[in-house]
Amino acid sequence: PIHRTPYEHKTVWKYLKTIPNLTSQLNDKHLKTLSKTVFSETWLKGSTVIANDGFYVILKGLARPQTNVYKNLIEGSDSPVSFIPQSFHSFILSEKFKNSTLAKMYLHSHDSMLSKWSTFGTLEVIPQIESGTQMFSVVTEDDCEILKIPAKGYAKIKEEKIKIENMQKLKLIHMCPYYEEWPTLSIYELIALLKWKKFPPGHVIVESGNIISFVGYINSGCCNIYRSIIGFVKLQSNKVKRSQKLVYMGQLKEKESFGEISVLLQVPFTCTIITEKEVEMAIIEDKDLF
Repeated sequence: PIHRTPYEHKTVWKYLKTIPNLTSQLNDKHLKTLSKTVFSETWLKGSTVIANDGFYVILKGLARPQTNVYKNLIEGSDSPVSFIPQSFHSFILSEKFKNSTLAKMYLHSHDSMLSKWSTFGTLEVIPQIESGTQMFSVVTEDDCEILKIPAKGYAKIKEEKIKIENMQKLKLIHMCPYYEEWPTLSIYELIALLKWKKFPPGHVIVESGNIISFVGYINSGCCNIYRSIIGFVKLQSNKVKRSQKLVYMGQLKEKESFGEISVLLQVPFTCTIITEKEVEMAIIEDKDLF
């Protein structure tokens, strides 16, 4: 990779953007960085390619998979077992699935070959395994040219992504009025609990009389605050009818927080909060606080 020209790096980057397994889990910026770590390998017919340390794309030739179960390309705490379309094979066998019913169910399901543009392996750095163990592997049926993306390259991107996200969360909380004087170490304890969430325009965040389920820190957009009041409407028959209305009281804007008292003290909100436009906020769910 260090000998490639800028034009060649750009060509590799454009190619990576055509691989669904990558584009579905990495943004354009990360793919561009990853493209600088990619390199090509040539494997002779009958070779065993052990893919424990990277993500592979077959450029030429055929290979047969030697793994019991398909699993998501990039591991995550909430990643379900998933099956990749046949044109883009990707498989991972993890320790927790080795003896599972699912693994046994798919033990004999890999009759199809991996051909040009098929993918296999993982972008996750896995722990050192016993010598001779071939966790994710294929056997080449032809002389093959295979593109490799090292897992360690993705690990660096992942670390950088987490670092940038944490700095963004730190800055957001520090700019909220009630947290300006908080020590950084205390805010870092909150950062570990924060999750990003987006709400569409007109979404009711919380209604008056209810306890909110999270503390919110608004990163972009704004929310309108309404107070519910009882009014009287005069009808044509000269009778008076009671009517409940929402009266606009103000706004929650960027770099403002809400919900702390309601969540911590389990106190119902005295107002209704509705998003005016799309709102992105960092939230801490009540279940994570208790």
